[in-house]
Amino acid sequence: MKRFFAAAALSVVILAGCNTKSGNKSDLPQADSAAVRVASERIAYVNLDSLTASYDMYHDLRAAYEKKVTRTQNDVNSRGRNLEKEIADFQEKIDKGLVTRSTAAQMQESLGNKQQNFMQFRERAMGELAEEEQVLLNQIHYSIVEFLKEYNSDYRYAAIMSTTAAGPILNADPLLDITKEVVAGLNKRYAANKAAEPKETGGKK
Repeated sequence: MKRFFAAAALSVVILAGCNTKSGNKSDLPQADSAAVRVASERIAYVNLDSLTASYDMYHDLRAAYEKKVTRTQNDVNSRGRNLEKEIADFQEKIDKGLVTRSTAAQMQESLGNKQQNFMQFRERAMGELAEEEQVLLNQIHYSIVEFLKEYNSDYRYAAIMSTTAAGPILNADPLLDITKEVVAGLNKRYAANKAAEPKETGGKK
């Protein structure tokens, strides 16, 4: 990133020199160094992988979501097993000739409807889980963005970028990494918000 800023600053300086009638070449290195220093000091980045790994709000929301995933999966699996048992019982009765063709047709139609209802239920349940996961991610993203607005309200940084292990920032000065500072601020704000929430009281009045 420093190389990028250095190249950008140098190109600006060179263009400025070309537009003057008598450029002073001795000023170029000094101007370039100042531009790079200002640019470097005003850019920061946050590693989202490290942030989410240490953000208490993310872990709380994720834990609640995982519990719902487990409950939903258990419900789907239970209904699936019950349906499989009914189908197996029906097939056994057919194989042993324990029902008439008319009764068998009615049972088969009933099982077909149950199977269709089960598939619709499973699809709806999985869709709701996917939607809730997206809402969770949106909540985390919103909380981070809102915090950074307050954190950088004085615009000490011209830009705060985000990155992950896969990029887009592949190499940068570690001094530009403000992840730990941001995580500390996020967790402090989250703890304060949790403390301000009304406590649930046991029993009814």
